[in-house]
Amino acid sequence: MRAGGLSLLLLLPISIVFVGPSPWRAQSNTARVAPRVPRQAGPPGLQKARFMGRWVDWKPVMQEASKAEEVGGDMPLGIRFSMRDDGAFEITEIISGGSASAGTLEVQVGNIIHAVSCEVGGRKDVTTASEVDSVEQMTQAILSNSDEVVMMLVEKPDEGAAGSISFLTNVAKGF
Repeated sequence: MRAGGLSLLLLLPISIVFVGPSPWRAQSNTARVAPRVPRQAGPPGLQKARFMGRWVDWKPVMQEASKAEEVGGDMPLGIRFSMRDDGAFEITEIISGGSASAGTLEVQVGNIIHAVSCEVGGRKDVTTASEVDSVEQMTQAILSNSDEVVMMLVEKPDEGAAGSISFLTNVAKGF
């Protein structure tokens, strides 16, 4: 554009947005995120879950979509559990006066116990449900925690997996 013999240059701001790694900077491989192992509804198979800082194998036994969750509470726990025919330990009752009834041990009737903390040689360790043969052995593993803090890996229904689909279906039907 010419105005009075002068040339004017109009500069517009330009933004460049990159999605993904920067092409000008080398990627660092120092930080890695552990892979998430999803649990889906269907035929149950062997799964892995993080429990007390390590990977623990667990076999889902619930028919609906479920998840393994680490929970913990102080003794007395206030739970009663039984061994099912398939060898799983199912919570059958919440007893008042314990961590479960107070809400600090986040379990419900019907949850499945897959692993518990125990104490071996003065150190915290893990006992899985597949390592014990009876309610008495699982109880002894729980009672071995001399600090009276028990961690548990429990299988719970995954309301997010099943509920989100039905919620979206209900919303879609409303339109």
